[in-house]
Amino acid sequence: MNNLGISTDPALLGVELPSSLMTSPSVSTFMPEEDASICPLLPTTPSPPPMDFIHPLTPSTGIEEENTGELRGDDAQAETSSSGSSSGIGIQVTANGPGSLFNKHAYQHLGGKNGDIVQENGVNQTGVFSIPITKDTPSFVKWNWPLIRTCTLFLFMAMLIAMCAIVISMIFNLPKTCNPETPWYKGSVFYEIFPASFQDSNGDGLGDLKGLASRVDYIESLGVGAVRLNSIFPAKHYPDHFQNVTTLMDIDEILGSTRDISYLTRIFHRRNISLVLDLPIYPLIKHLAVLKKNSSEAVNATDFEVQDVFQEDDSEDDPVLTAMRYWLSVGVDGFYVKGLENYADDPYLVDNIQEWKFALGSDRILMVSKVLFDSVSDDIAAKIKHCVDLVDVFVDVSNGTKIIAERVQSLLNSVHLAPGFGPWIHWSLGGVTERRLSQGMSTNTSLAATLMQLMLPGTPSIFYGDEVALQEVYDPLGDHEDSKHLHHLSTMVWDSDIKFTVKESLPWLPPGAFVAFHHFEIVAGMIRLRKTAPSIYQNAVIKESQSVLNTAVR
Repeated sequence: MNNLGISTDPALLGVELPSSLMTSPSVSTFMPEEDASICPLLPTTPSPPPMDFIHPLTPSTGIEEENTGELRGDDAQAETSSSGSSSGIGIQVTANGPGSLFNKHAYQHLGGKNGDIVQENGVNQTGVFSIPITKDTPSFVKWNWPLIRTCTLFLFMAMLIAMCAIVISMIFNLPKTCNPETPWYKGSVFYEIFPASFQDSNGDGLGDLKGLASRVDYIESLGVGAVRLNSIFPAKHYPDHFQNVTTLMDIDEILGSTRDISYLTRIFHRRNISLVLDLPIYPLIKHLAVLKKNSSEAVNATDFEVQDVFQEDDSEDDPVLTAMRYWLSVGVDGFYVKGLENYADDPYLVDNIQEWKFALGSDRILMVSKVLFDSVSDDIAAKIKHCVDLVDVFVDVSNGTKIIAERVQSLLNSVHLAPGFGPWIHWSLGGVTERRLSQGMSTNTSLAATLMQLMLPGTPSIFYGDEVALQEVYDPLGDHEDSKHLHHLSTMVWDSDIKFTVKESLPWLPPGAFVAFHHFEIVAGMIRLRKTAPSIYQNAVIKESQSVLNTAVR
């Protein structure tokens, strides 16, 4: 006390206050008729009795007074507290009771019809703050607010979950690559099949279309984008003389029927695989069709203007166009017209090619051989390149890497086949008229050649069996000497319980001497890489309308 500068004289501490200060101001200041409470909500509630004051300087005795003057309600405590605070004199208010208005742990909730108040600490007070429900009471007071809060919470959580699901779905569906859009035949890998040697389904020792359809899983797992079928048309002594077709409007009975080719196109399309047919028009077609034009002055017109001047009934005199339209109706996605180089001097060569492409449209392809470009003049070649989509180029890999490099570079730098606008190169290392890729070289060399082919810009084509280094017919005793010209068409060897044909039947040609099945996964992996790297098949890095050759990228 002395340190604080307050006197400790007992006389000062024991001073007695006047009796006028020992009573509540509410009693001494209000008129008798004003003693009653003026609260509009409690019109009949009398004012609480006066409360005793404790002198602020009176020492505490340490003994709490008993609650003899227990308040009759929370309103009384609130009024007393307000009166006490206004007078500036300390009032002893008990706020520890579970039902007290000043209990910091008590949260009041309006009750139901009986006016009960339920506190969060579990105490139920009956009759306190009971508000009567009248006709003037707003309707929202009667609402089931706990149920409304619960439903609102569930609705909010459901909307939050739905929004999160939408965001996750959008992220999941984002494109994984930003590859430029290209037509389906540009950059995809073709798979060339000679149907008679691929898979037999009826046990006659000859492959057929139904057997080919049964191997669709194998073709899909390889990752190719299109299957190209060699001659499937009727021929005398098929398949020994498959080149000598008799019609372009039917299928050889050994392979199946038109219904089989229709079924084959459907199952291929379900796997996102296109089907292309070889059309061997020579020597079946003696000369190309003479197309009638509405105007004789169409030489300097654009491609589409030239196509528009043909008569609609030109197909009646053009067996090639008639065959194309028929097979398009079955579901075929394009044609490789073989033997056109034999019509290099035909005055209607360009007109026929333009008409064929016009009939196919932009979604179906027209392919010709590089030999055709070498057989015509530059002027005619310049016109032809605007009407075809793919140009088949054969690369002989048996002459060494240096010659291969020179051949590839000369093709990429040629006038008519350079990357850019115009036809794409269709690269072939083997085929129905060439020797087997693996013949005369080791299996590792053939694998290296196949991988090199898949790295070239354009559209590579794998001849059936080259993905596993299938070799030519193994005939040590010369039992098949009469069909030696077909030994490169050896029957396919399968790494499964189902072989080319049944055990009770002999294949029309013996299988190859050796097969490297482990090459399959390597080749399939390279095809997958090619799909995700457009700079390989585009031979350029494309960025916002700018194309830079791979060799120029630094």
